[in-house]
Amino acid sequence: SVLDDNKLLTMPSGERIQFGPNVNFLFETHDLSCASPATISRMGMIFLSEEDLSVRVIVQRWLRQAVPETTRQLLTDWMDDFFFKAVDWVLAHIGGSASSS
Repeated sequence: SVLDDNKLLTMPSGERIQFGPNVNFLFETHDLSCASPATISRMGMIFLSEEDLSVRVIVQRWLRQAVPETTRQLLTDWMDDFFFKAVDWVLAHIGGSASSS
């Protein structure tokens, strides 16, 4: 499939989908080894290194900035009790090198 500058997505079947001006796209990728020079020239990049920024740090910042103070402690406890343990388990069992710590 191809997404051009006019937000026209052309599928492998030939079907075309036009997206309006209110639609934005965000893509996450492990690397750019298969990206064309045209794709790379149109991208903005944010590099997050697993060594420098953990899942826990990202979630804690989100909790401080986006969650109302009245529910923040409850959600923080749930994240500690369930989410981070789940992330650590998944990473341990899929061979990931990162940790939520």
